[in-house]
Amino acid sequence: MGHPKIVLTADRTLMSHYRGISLATFFGCAPALDPHRDKNSFWYHIFKNQVTPKVLFDFICNPVGHNNGVAKYAPYGLRKVEAALLRDGFKREDVVVAHPDHVEKFIGPETEVVGTYEMDPLGMGPVTMTFTYGRKQIS
Repeated sequence: MGHPKIVLTADRTLMSHYRGISLATFFGCAPALDPHRDKNSFWYHIFKNQVTPKVLFDFICNPVGHNNGVAKYAPYGLRKVEAALLRDGFKREDVVVAHPDHVEKFIGPETEVVGTYEMDPLGMGPVTMTFTYGRKQIS
């Protein structure tokens, strides 16, 4: 089996239903690590440099399902790009929306384009700026 020409994907924070919890989608913008945390602090001994404990993040931001690495659900904008490519002549086997945890299965010598969906690519949106206190993102 060859690899598709076009692989589309998004990070797992954009491919999660967040367990149906209202406003939990903002949790995906929370910083994951704090490299400046004092190594002598009480919190460092519990969480190390994690701001959001991984076990909590994994529970709330649960990944969508997949079929052999193909995402069952994806952001609307990503599906619109997929639909436009198929409409304009690309074959189904040439275009795939890959689950973020399985994207490496689809990228190979025949792959010409890897497209990633992003909601706030510059990190300048209001939620990102709030969680990073206006400074550069560290996660």
